[in-house]
Amino acid sequence: ATPDRQLPLNKALILSPFFFPEPISTGKYNTYLAQSLRNEGFEVEVMCCHPVYPKWEVESTNDQLEGVLSIRGGQGLKFPSNMLLRRLILELWYLQFVLFNYWSRRNIYNVVIPIFPPSMFMLAISLLKPKKAKVVGIVHDLQGVYSSYTGGYVRKWIYRCIALVEKRAFKACDHLIFLSEGMRKVASEAYALKRETSSVQYPFVTIEKFENNGDLADLIPDGEQAIVYSGALGEKQSPENLMKLFLFLLEAKAELKAHIFSQGPIYERLKETHRHPRLQFHSLVKEEMLPELLMRSTVQVIPQESGSSDGSLPSKLPNLLAAGTKILCITDPDSELAQIIGSYSQGGVATSWEMKPLVQIASDLLEKDGMEYRDGDHVHLKQFTRQGLVGKIKAVV
Repeated sequence: ATPDRQLPLNKALILSPFFFPEPISTGKYNTYLAQSLRNEGFEVEVMCCHPVYPKWEVESTNDQLEGVLSIRGGQGLKFPSNMLLRRLILELWYLQFVLFNYWSRRNIYNVVIPIFPPSMFMLAISLLKPKKAKVVGIVHDLQGVYSSYTGGYVRKWIYRCIALVEKRAFKACDHLIFLSEGMRKVASEAYALKRETSSVQYPFVTIEKFENNGDLADLIPDGEQAIVYSGALGEKQSPENLMKLFLFLLEAKAELKAHIFSQGPIYERLKETHRHPRLQFHSLVKEEMLPELLMRSTVQVIPQESGSSDGSLPSKLPNLLAAGTKILCITDPDSELAQIIGSYSQGGVATSWEMKPLVQIASDLLEKDGMEYRDGDHVHLKQFTRQGLVGKIKAVV
């Protein structure tokens, strides 16, 4: 789409392996970011992999987002099932990919926007950064935070190495945008970052209109009481605890059905190992069906591994708030997410995975009267905008 008004043209480079047409998580976020920059007069390029997430299988594509140049690679990549090995392969591949492609183009950009994680590629950018370009990093996850709860000496040592790379990457940026104040606080303290060179911008609402067209009626019929998890499934979602909760609730409530909408290795494992006649597994829905999924969900669950709440803020949160969906959140005490959901009229917060109190909170929320869709009743919803993110980037440039 052509911008409605002529704006000064700047050249922006987004650096992330994850991009269009990936359906969820960072890839979806980057797609909306690229569109927003394009509509604000930027000429946008993205150095990315062919679609890989959430299956962690490379799917070759020639698709280009309208008005955005995708510079792609990684067609021959193979990812193992082990999460740490998978991350290492991604880090090393993307480092060499950026180094190779960025060298000849480094002087044409006004702003370079790395999306973290991964982080290692910033070692190349910091060496090759042209003087005229500003580097504005956007932090989706603090990988070093997870070393505090991940068991085993070797794993802890690996995560500490990740933290060292992360620190170097963050310090190479002119400005950092964190997705939550908690992330900003932890990173600033752990990595000695100057507070004046960072800001916070919550993930943004990506749904413009909420409609129930009946496309998902076969999966979640009208009137069905459904507790739903939808989105990516990784370690930080505490998947085994999530399954335990669903099975407890299904035993306690004969009328309830539980649904998992996801893809990827952990999803496939759960699908094979957890069975119940009222527990159903589905692939991710198409983007145009997401509004209906949120409207048909009696309760949507946002699960977090204990000790990880300062590492990220779920990107699906703003859409849930905008839809007026009831939300069950399992997160750390006093976390930013707990504060947001706690002040939301359709939210319930549990601060541990202890099943008895958690099941009670979930039961109370399931029985609570729902509400029709409205623009959102949460004071923070105005902070979940793409315009705010682009404004922060433009302020640095």
